[in-house]
Amino acid sequence: MSFLYGERLSCGRLALAADEPRTPPHALPGDRPVWPRDRVVDILHVKIEVALDVEARRVRGTVTHTVSPLNDGTRFVPFDAVDMTISSVTVGKRDVPFEYDGRQLTVDIGEGRKRGQELPIAITYEAAPRIGMYFIGPDAGYPDKPRQVWTQCQDEDTRFWLPCFDHPSDKFTSDVVVTVPGDWFALSNGRLLSDKRNRDGTRTFHWHQDRPHPAYLLTIAAGEFARVEGAADRVPIDYYVESKDVEAAARTFANTPAMVALFEKLTGMPYPWAKYSQVVVRDFVFGGMENTSATTMTENILLDAKAKRDFDSDDLISHELAHQWFGDLLTCRDWSHGWLNEGFATYFEMLWDEHHHGVDRYRQGVIDNTRLYLDERYRRPVVTNVFHDPIDIFDRHLYEKGSLVLHMLRGELGDEAFFRALQRYVREHAEQNVITQDLVDAIAAETGRSLEWFFDQWVYRPGHPKLKVSWSWDDERGLAAVSVKQTQETADGTPIFRFPVTIDFRKGRGKPQAFRVEVTRAEEQFVFPLPWKPDLCRFDPYGWVLKELEWDKSVGELRLQLREDDSILGRAWAAAELGKKGGAEATAALEAAVMGDRWWGVQAAAARALGEIRTTAARDALLRCLAVRQPRARRAVVAALGEFRGDEAVFEALQKYARRDQSWFVEAEACRSLGKLRLPAAFDAIAAQFDRPSFRQVVRVGCIDGLVELRDERGFDLLRRAARYGEPFQARPPAVGALARLGEFFPERKKALGEEIATFLDDPDFRVRIAAANALKTLKDESQVPALERMAARELDGRGVRVARENALALRKGAATDDEVRKLREEFEKLREENAKLRDRLERLEARK
Repeated sequence: MSFLYGERLSCGRLALAADEPRTPPHALPGDRPVWPRDRVVDILHVKIEVALDVEARRVRGTVTHTVSPLNDGTRFVPFDAVDMTISSVTVGKRDVPFEYDGRQLTVDIGEGRKRGQELPIAITYEAAPRIGMYFIGPDAGYPDKPRQVWTQCQDEDTRFWLPCFDHPSDKFTSDVVVTVPGDWFALSNGRLLSDKRNRDGTRTFHWHQDRPHPAYLLTIAAGEFARVEGAADRVPIDYYVESKDVEAAARTFANTPAMVALFEKLTGMPYPWAKYSQVVVRDFVFGGMENTSATTMTENILLDAKAKRDFDSDDLISHELAHQWFGDLLTCRDWSHGWLNEGFATYFEMLWDEHHHGVDRYRQGVIDNTRLYLDERYRRPVVTNVFHDPIDIFDRHLYEKGSLVLHMLRGELGDEAFFRALQRYVREHAEQNVITQDLVDAIAAETGRSLEWFFDQWVYRPGHPKLKVSWSWDDERGLAAVSVKQTQETADGTPIFRFPVTIDFRKGRGKPQAFRVEVTRAEEQFVFPLPWKPDLCRFDPYGWVLKELEWDKSVGELRLQLREDDSILGRAWAAAELGKKGGAEATAALEAAVMGDRWWGVQAAAARALGEIRTTAARDALLRCLAVRQPRARRAVVAALGEFRGDEAVFEALQKYARRDQSWFVEAEACRSLGKLRLPAAFDAIAAQFDRPSFRQVVRVGCIDGLVELRDERGFDLLRRAARYGEPFQARPPAVGALARLGEFFPERKKALGEEIATFLDDPDFRVRIAAANALKTLKDESQVPALERMAARELDGRGVRVARENALALRKGAATDDEVRKLREEFEKLREENAKLRDRLERLEARK
């Protein structure tokens, strides 16, 4: 997850710095295959009766597991339970022997037990959870923070607050009876059976979940919450927030009922639970978590009126709601098949966007998810069981590539067959555990299509096709020839891909003539008879194939494609290619696209391309484009202007937008771009905005990035202040990372900065600890390897363990390349500047002619 705007907040995703270099492979030394766990009993029902001791940060009570042995003669039943005090264990109200080693409780249920016999195992316990259940409250750094208690159990953290079988492969119904302070409300799974005020001033809530779900989806969220009721026909929908946030909650969650209706239609399955609640809590460790019928959300989801102008939280809301079907109703058998949870939820974000905003928003999702997946630091199969902690695989493969697999599957089957197969998959596997083969079999049974080959290459093997495409015209024969070459490396198991694809041709403004072909080899050539010489050739025009595409087209064809292509994917691609070409014609075409294209994503792509050209004409075009009305497009224009280093005219223009714009994000981008200009006055301009409050602290984060880009030593003091405990929490991780990024340009500070950053490895906020671990890698301070190894050994959150292990390994391997990397980066930057100057001179000469 990330608290920065423009990146999806989501459940479970591994938090790593976006600018980290690739660190292949995914599996680290010591990682081994993790197989599904054995089960000795079927857990039928779990009744949890607990009281929360808020002051002592403890939970105590009794959990009763109703179990049924899977085999005759079963005697010993294991439960996961970490760092607990076990007072007693009973079976049918009779005390029984047990063994407990601090991590696993083994209960002796006696001899002669029969398969199918139901037994109640009651465990009385007490715990002070270090993870899994979180006690939030005020401290010296944040004295105004309210007291709250909430659980976060994915992937296998329920064991820290509840003795249980902590694995997704067993599902059960549940009762949660929780006692809290008298002025609190406590939310849990299912339907509220009772709300009782006790004589001692406490309050007890009893929630009943009547359909089975796994242990990681159990939830308790308790605190002083106000309830906001959402409109609903059949399903009760509500939102719980602090009283000060009622208006923001109504603004943020308004589309939830419409999402429920859409997902019921798409899945063919009515919303499967008794209610749908969303509760917003402080300091949540994910973006959101899809606990059955009661999703927990980060406070960062709440929108102010200004943010609402060009931002919404629908991606996160729709993602967690989709999990109520994919993850909760149908649950992956083990984490290696976790894409059946996360890939589906990510894809349903796109389906909501398509329904609510139109097909261009859906296709923008294809562009964004492709970029995020391609930016991943390694390649791995979507389904893999080689990891240290399950959270290690909650990455861009599980989410974004998983969503793109479903997008490609839709393209392969067509809409009618795709959604029909999807509905069969949901219908046949409701309340069950699933693996990928279940989806394959449902498709085959419903459509007759055997797609084993499809899943083999896209799910069970790593990578994607890298394509080099070209086309030519034979005027004598009236033939268009298209050459397709797959250039991806295959040594890591990446295959030569098989995929159907559409190639079409167009002349003038006539209707394109399309051909459907299948690529099956490393090199292919396709020949098409046409009645006229085409002006434009398109390969996979609507982006149904995950790929990287290299295609050297003429400026004339790219201008036509940017202007006339009916697909935003083609127009955005053409814009980027024109940015590589440069020249007066490209600059004019890109300016026209920024100001006139009907989709903001294409406008933004054109603005970025102008920034790549970096000539005076491109600068002037971007300055004129500041008048663009769409805030997302204006944000891209402001970002692109940052490429014109040392330009006073740009500086004067950007100062205005740093001080005030209708969009928080434009203001943040202006602060970032001011730093990129590296002018003497930039420090004061950025510092003037540093303490201005904003949505999710995006303006401060923009200032932090701007200070790094500025490379001014005075920035260290501001970054240190932003990183301090007690400062706005959203900007603390970026500030810690920025200390290292700025430190790269001051090698004499490396040792002192490494020691300073290492202190954040013990920060109370796990996001800051992860940022510090990434910062040490950025700083390339190999002397801090022992500190990272200590972090890996003591961290309980698997994300922190992964980052510490990965970065310690990278520092051990790459410490010697520190100076080389810095020199290469500086040389590349100089080459870009020289290239821009040459382009500018060439354009001026052409203009004179």
